[in-house]
Amino acid sequence: MRLTTLFSLIFLSTVMALAGPSRYSSNIEGDVNADGDVNIADVNVVVDAILSGTNNPACDVNGDGDITIADMNVLIDYILNGPVKPTVKTGMYMGVVGYNQTLDTKELALLDSTSMPEFSDFVAALNTQPGRLLYYSVDKALDALNAAFYPENLQNVAVVTFTGGLDQGSLMMTDKYDTEAEYAQALSARIADQRVYGRPIKAYTVGLMSDNVIDANQFRSNLYTLASDSAKAMEVNTMAEVNAKFQAIADDLVSRNMSETLTLVFPGVGTGTRIRFTLDEVNGATVDDSQVYIEGTFSLKTRSLTNIVYHGMTCTAGDSVAASSVDGVFVTLVFKGIQLDSEERIEKNHIQEWYWVEDQQAWEASTEFSAGRLPDVESTYSSALVMLLLDCSSVLDENFGELQSAANQFIERMQNYNTIPGRFTVNGVSFQMVAIDGGTFTMGSDSTMVEEGIAGIDELPAHEVILSPYSIGQTEVTQELWTAVMGTNPSGFTGDPNRPVEQVSWDDCQEFIARLNAITGKNFRLPTEAEWEYAARGAVKAHGYTFAGGDNIADLAWYYNNSYAVGVDNPAYGTHAVGSMQANEMGLYDMSGNVYEWCADWYGAYTEDAQTNPVGPETGLRRVTRGGGWFSTDRDCRVSARNYEAPGSRNYSLGFRLAL
Repeated sequence: MRLTTLFSLIFLSTVMALAGPSRYSSNIEGDVNADGDVNIADVNVVVDAILSGTNNPACDVNGDGDITIADMNVLIDYILNGPVKPTVKTGMYMGVVGYNQTLDTKELALLDSTSMPEFSDFVAALNTQPGRLLYYSVDKALDALNAAFYPENLQNVAVVTFTGGLDQGSLMMTDKYDTEAEYAQALSARIADQRVYGRPIKAYTVGLMSDNVIDANQFRSNLYTLASDSAKAMEVNTMAEVNAKFQAIADDLVSRNMSETLTLVFPGVGTGTRIRFTLDEVNGATVDDSQVYIEGTFSLKTRSLTNIVYHGMTCTAGDSVAASSVDGVFVTLVFKGIQLDSEERIEKNHIQEWYWVEDQQAWEASTEFSAGRLPDVESTYSSALVMLLLDCSSVLDENFGELQSAANQFIERMQNYNTIPGRFTVNGVSFQMVAIDGGTFTMGSDSTMVEEGIAGIDELPAHEVILSPYSIGQTEVTQELWTAVMGTNPSGFTGDPNRPVEQVSWDDCQEFIARLNAITGKNFRLPTEAEWEYAARGAVKAHGYTFAGGDNIADLAWYYNNSYAVGVDNPAYGTHAVGSMQANEMGLYDMSGNVYEWCADWYGAYTEDAQTNPVGPETGLRRVTRGGGWFSTDRDCRVSARNYEAPGSRNYSLGFRLAL
C-alpha cells in the first residue's frame, strides 16, 4: 500500500470521526482522476496535491479555490455516503423541444416569473424547416426526464407532443431500429414502464390532421402509440382546436398540483376486521353508494391497516399503513399524498368509519369514531415535470405563428401550477379568484328597513336563495389586467394601474371576458346578482353586516365621505387602488364602494318564492349594478342595495369583478 494511501485512510478516518455526521452540500462529481469511478484512488490524488502543493483544478473538490483537507472531507463523505442531492425548489419544471430535421431544446428548468421570459423568447425564436423527428424527439425527452434532480414531492411527470404529420427521419438518428413501427412500439413501452421518482409518465399527443397527411391511419396510430392512454390522444383539425387542447391539458395538470395528508384516529379492533373510512357525505342507508373511501383489514398485532384499497382517489401511502402512534385504545394512521379523482378537497366533517359485520353481511357505522377528533386535513403543494414537444416542420409555415401563440399560452398557464389556488396570470398580470362554497341565504331586505328609509323598495320581498359553489374575483378588475387583455385603458382615473378599471359598459365587459377566456381556456363571466350579494355578505362566514365586511363603512369602503366630498383638487378624489381597504369575511375587497360592479342579470322585481341559482329576468332594458362607488352615500353601499344601468352605459364609477 502506498504511503499516501495509508496516510489518507488514517487521516481521513480521524477527520470524519471528529467531524461527526455532517454532510457537505457540494455538487461534485467526485471522479477526480477521471477513471469512471469514485474511490480511494481519487483520495490519493487529492492527498498528493496537498502534500506536493500541485495546483490541480480537479482536486478542488468543494470549489472554494484552494486544495486543502476540506476537499478530502468532501470526497470521503461522497465515497462513504454517496453524493449529496442539491436542494431543489418545489414548483413546475419544464423543458421545450422544437423538432424538424434537428432538435432545438430549452433545457428543463424551474418555470416561474423570473424564467418565464426565457421560455417565451425560446418559443418565439423557433423556425420551420423540412423534416419531422417525431419519434426521436420523444425519445430524447424521455432521456431528459431522468437526467436531473427534482423535488422529492414530484407529483406529475408529463410529455406533451404536438405533431402536424408523420415521422420523417428519426430512423437516421439511431441504429437501434429498422422500421418506424419498431421505433414507435419501443417508445410506447418506454412511456408505459419508465418512472421518474416513482411517478409514471402522462403522455399527451395533439395531432393536427391537415392536407399534407397522406397516411391518416399511420398518423392516428402515432397519436395513440405515443400517448399513455387513449384519452390523452387528441386529433384536431384547426389551430384553434390545438390551443383549446393545450389549455385542457394544462388544466388537467394544474388541477393536480396539490395532495393532502389525512390523519385518522379510531379505536383499535380485532385482527382481520374490515374497516372502511368514507370520505364523501353518506349515511347509514347509502354507505354502499360511497364513491370515495379507504378500506383495509386491521392487524391488532402490528397496529396497522393492511390490504388497503383506495376508491375514488390515489394515495402514495401504499397498501399497508402502520400506526404512527397509539394512545390507549386509539390508533392513529397517516395517509400522505391523497388526491381525489373528483379533484375536490377532503371535507373532514364528511369522514365516517364503518365495520364489516360478517354475520349481517353489512357495514355498520362506528359509534366510537368522531370526525371532530381528527386534526385538520393538511394540504401540500407538489411539483411537476413537463416536456413540451413542438412540430416545427415546414409544412406548418402558415400556421406556425398560431402554434407559437398556443405554446406560449400553455407555458403561461403552467406557470400557475404551484401558485395559490385560484391565481391566474395573463400576459404577466396576476389576479386572484376566491372559491365560494354553495349555500342558502336570505336575499334582499325586510319591510321594516324599507319603511325606515334604510333600504329601497326594490329590495323587497326578502326571499330564500340556494347557490351552488362558484368563484369570484378577490378584487375588482384592475386597469392593469384590462390593459393586459385588451391593450388599451379606457379609465378616467389613471396613474395607478391597480385602480379599478372604469368607463366600461356591460357590453365592453363581455368583450373583455371573451378575450380572457380565449387566453386562459376558462369560462370567466360576470357574477349573477344573487352570487354577488351572497359573496358580499360573507357567504358561509357571514356575520350579518350592513356593508361588505363590517358595519363601519369608513373602515372598508371608498365612498362619498372619503373620496368625493374631499373635493376634486384633493389626491383622494376618485377611485383608489383595489384591496387597500378592509376585506370582508371571505377575503373580498371593495364590494362596498370604489366602483359600482356590473352583474350578469337584467334588472327586475324580486318575488317571494325560494330560488336556486337565479339568473334574473330573461329580457330587460337595464343590467344590474351593485356595491356603490366612490361618490355613493353609505345607503347605496349596503350589501343588499340595488342599482341598474343600460348595457351601453359608461361612467367614472362603473367597473366589474369576475366570476367563474
